Amino acid sequence: MFLKNVLLVLCATQILFFSTLLQAEEQLLTTSGPIVVATINGTINPATDDYLKSSLQQAIGSKASLYVLELNTPGGVLTSMQTMVESLLQSSIPTVVYVTPGGGGAISAGVFVTMAGHFAVMTPGTTIGAAHPVSGGGQDVEGDMRAKIENFSATLAKAIAEQRQRNVEWAEKAVRESVAITDSEAVKEHVVDFTAKDFAELLEKLEGRKVILPSGEMTLTGLSTLVVQRVPMTFRQQVVNFLSDPNIALLLGMAAMLGLGIEFYHPGGVIPGVIGAVCLILSLTAGQVIPINQGGALLLILGAVFMIVEVAVPSFGIWGIAGTVCLALGAIYFVDNTFIWSAEGFEVNTPLITSGAIISGIIFIFFGSYIISVRRRKVTTGLEGLMGQLAEARAAFICEEFDRGYSGKVNLRGEIWSARCLDPVVQSELVRVTGMEAGNRLLVERVAGKSDGN
Repeated sequence: MFLKNVLLVLCATQILFFSTLLQAEEQLLTTSGPIVVATINGTINPATDDYLKSSLQQAIGSKASLYVLELNTPGGVLTSMQTMVESLLQSSIPTVVYVTPGGGGAISAGVFVTMAGHFAVMTPGTTIGAAHPVSGGGQDVEGDMRAKIENFSATLAKAIAEQRQRNVEWAEKAVRESVAITDSEAVKEHVVDFTAKDFAELLEKLEGRKVILPSGEMTLTGLSTLVVQRVPMTFRQQVVNFLSDPNIALLLGMAAMLGLGIEFYHPGGVIPGVIGAVCLILSLTAGQVIPINQGGALLLILGAVFMIVEVAVPSFGIWGIAGTVCLALGAIYFVDNTFIWSAEGFEVNTPLITSGAIISGIIFIFFGSYIISVRRRKVTTGLEGLMGQLAEARAAFICEEFDRGYSGKVNLRGEIWSARCLDPVVQSELVRVTGMEAGNRLLVERVAGKSDGN
């Protein structure tokens, strides 16, 4: 009996000990660090992917209690969306994807990013869905590629929903049927956890909620008292994000062609060459950000070649028109839609780019033709510029010794020159410059007729 009582005391002591450890562990995992907030308002691309990674790493490094991603996106690049989802799923701190502001939404690729957070929250008046793979202009992807991308995206959506314990059936329908729902419907369908009208309400509704992390269970407490740190994009990320617009990339490419073309045909201009070089570097950088269609890129190169041919070998505009058409077509097919997952934001503005191509072609041909005409123009300076010019004798020429002709003064372009002629010249007689001797003395010959005195 005594031994039984001892065993009971030992068991009770062990239970109390382990309970204390569990309480201590849970206490260690409760919130105490800052709240880090990042904002993505636009397309999902390599810049926003890098921004999410860097801001999340900063949050982890500062031992943040919570990472909040404020999201408003029409979709974006497939590969960028995948890596953003991976970063959120593998996060060692609690993450919240907050779809805001009102009127915005998490469309297409944004659906996957939203569901990947530990908590998914929406502002009233926002929408989520339409995750069916489409091209940059919103058109359906056709052919075998459509089935491959659709099956892959549906599987990915289901996997994310399962891991975050969300509505798996709706996730698949969002991809295959392109369904979209409002914030209130999303809560009912268990696509998101709740709605919050602002950031303060978001923290209020997160208070006391538990989240499972790789290190254990964590309780979100005291959020309203924590420091909020908003992390903006770095300058490099802002530049890359700006260049992710294919219209910007194409306009930079056209500017590079114009600047370098003018500098090539008229060396020494400096400014066009510098501007062209900078635009070329920026357009090449954009080419690394945006999925490029090889056919579109070749059409752009061909258009530039035709422009050069038009300037070098004038053809009454035939080469120039062909170059302009190639530039316009190349711009339209510049983006490879296979890798774009967006309802909008990555489409090429056809009227804008077509107008830009036509204007670029006109400017390139005009400047090129003007520069070549200047090169072919007769020289008007130096000895070459004086040859054949008419001058007026200021007085009768005087005969020189040793039968070297006659010498005198002539008025040429408002200047007085010494001159020598083989024939006698009378006052006010017109003579033509044929050469120049040592000492800058002109060689002239008589011209029929005399000056009218002007």
